[in-house]
Amino acid sequence: MLSQLFYNFIDNSLRHGKTVTQVKLYYSRDDSSTRMFYEDNGVGVTNQNKEKIFTEGFTTGDGLGLGLELIKKMVEAYGWTIREIGTEGKGATFQITIPNRS
Repeated sequence: MLSQLFYNFIDNSLRHGKTVTQVKLYYSRDDSSTRMFYEDNGVGVTNQNKEKIFTEGFTTGDGLGLGLELIKKMVEAYGWTIREIGTEGKGATFQITIPNRS
């Protein structure tokens, strides 16, 4: 499912990022979790849309509004969480939190 997750992220960046020329993947770790980041340098997500983007059927333009909803379902199937933490006008940044197993 992870390959589909990244396909959907890239598709979303290309469809809605408008000015995307770069995508970055990176991670950080601490004692309780690993955080994986997907970041693009497009137009970003408005503050008013940050909570709505994972809702089925929500779209800001062309598309069916299913891509990010599907990403959220995939992430949650692993027991992880996702949120968008980017800055409008500077790109989208999705943070996936993966709890560490003991």
